[in-house]
Amino acid sequence: RMWDAENGTLLLYFGHENILYGCAFSPDGRRIITAGWDGNAFVYCAETGECQLTLGHTLEVTSCCFSHDGKYILTSGYLFARIWNAADGTFIKKLMHTDSLVAKCAFSFDDKLVLSVSNIFVIISDIDCDDCHDFICALQGGHRSIVRDACFSADGNRVVSVSDDRTALIWDSYTEIELGRERLSSDGGEVLSTFTFNEEVKSCDFTSFCGED
Repeated sequence: RMWDAENGTLLLYFGHENILYGCAFSPDGRRIITAGWDGNAFVYCAETGECQLTLGHTLEVTSCCFSHDGKYILTSGYLFARIWNAADGTFIKKLMHTDSLVAKCAFSFDDKLVLSVSNIFVIISDIDCDDCHDFICALQGGHRSIVRDACFSADGNRVVSVSDDRTALIWDSYTEIELGRERLSSDGGEVLSTFTFNEEVKSCDFTSFCGED
């Protein structure tokens, strides 16, 4: 559902046949993408509610987002994260990272890297890679239970992840990747900060402000 932010009026309803896992606006606010258990991601016109694109997976679609330049769409599901052309829905490539469900996915702010979450791993891949099994870095060893969400900081120097182990971790992985884009070991990524909570943590984000420090 889309609501008026000022008065709470229901504006539009976007339907899936079953559970809805995620939704996001395009950068210009003109389109909305949704991801569902029915194996589809739908792109709608935010003004009229018209379905413009259907992006199909074999099984459920767990996460979805637009790239920051609005040119691409990223979806995740079982085994793969998939990249699509946002204009016409053409499938571009898939990134295979694990042998289980990819629960979350996100672009870096320069849209050059993709972050995906599966099991206890946070995987970082280059969108220009030729091999779908190829990846730059696997952030692991910090969480002791399933990772639920992760994202890049606005300046691209940090990754934050949250887990069922009741912790949020900030990693210094992206800085290492950008220093020549050398391949890191599967244990790459230093944990800079750890935050502990009394309950499981399901979501995380950085502020959009990027200071000098």
